[in-house]
Amino acid sequence: MRGRTVGCGVAAGVAVVVGSLAGDAAAGPELLVTSFFSDNIVRLDLATGAPIGSIDGAAGLDGPLCTRIGPDGLYYIASEGTDSVLRFNARTGAKVDEFVLTGAGGLDAPTSLAWDRNGNLCVASFTQNSVRRFDGMTGAYIDTMVTPGLGGLNGADNGMTFGPDGNLYVPSYNTNRVLRYDGETGAFLGAFVTGILRPRVLLFEEDGDLLITSEGFSSVRRYNGSTGAFLGNLVAPGSGGLSGAVGMVVAPDGYLYVTSANNDQVLRYDAVTGAFVDVFASGAAMGFDGPVFLTVIPAPAGAGVVSMALLFLRRRPR
Repeated sequence: MRGRTVGCGVAAGVAVVVGSLAGDAAAGPELLVTSFFSDNIVRLDLATGAPIGSIDGAAGLDGPLCTRIGPDGLYYIASEGTDSVLRFNARTGAKVDEFVLTGAGGLDAPTSLAWDRNGNLCVASFTQNSVRRFDGMTGAYIDTMVTPGLGGLNGADNGMTFGPDGNLYVPSYNTNRVLRYDGETGAFLGAFVTGILRPRVLLFEEDGDLLITSEGFSSVRRYNGSTGAFLGNLVAPGSGGLSGAVGMVVAPDGYLYVTSANNDQVLRYDAVTGAFVDVFASGAAMGFDGPVFLTVIPAPAGAGVVSMALLFLRRRPR
């Protein structure tokens, strides 16, 4: 159900600073829901699901896709409609700056964000079928890490991430594959996963297995993180009303949260068994439309950024 576009990780060895997330010491963990069609980010109390604030389009968002906490502790947003990457304080919603300036380095329709081992920011482009690299301190353009169409890349989507092996994994939406590239040079290393209908978000588990949301299968599928072999569904197709699975995150509470793009919901599952728990949030009540990414912000007194992940979409009429 791709009508208008909607669509990232922190690499090992990159320190995460949490000072920018500090807020009210009494504040609890939050779940941030990135909403493509309403051009906003909705902040929810992770314990209760109650809305506690938002970042809206007045801040310059147009079609936000991948959203992640960067090494500096700030909240980065790939704004597809403005061809830029913006930074915010996740706790307060205050805009910091436009980190990657509009169209810098030829960037068009950014979908995904991921930091390499050197702290550089890698940004995927859906329309250009490529990945560009920017200085992680200044936002200045460095190079095109993955050249247009390399390895058959077609529709680089919002679930791009670096794996435990240091290589870059990119969902190729239009070819139903996940492609693997050298994490330093961008050289093509082969198709890691094939035959997954419209792959979106990629999430490596602690044991090394890879979870992938399939928008087309409306499920969360598990693959061997070393070989790419299919291991079965963690969340079965349509479980709990899941329709158009896109974003997912494992939160500190032990639950797996998944966006159900076609009915504007965030669903909650047991992270171990994949059993459906409940509908955690509904866009009709919470003010999001077309959820495309999920980010967990821990309590200020917590140990740091624990878990970040991705969401859904309906594809782009550009």
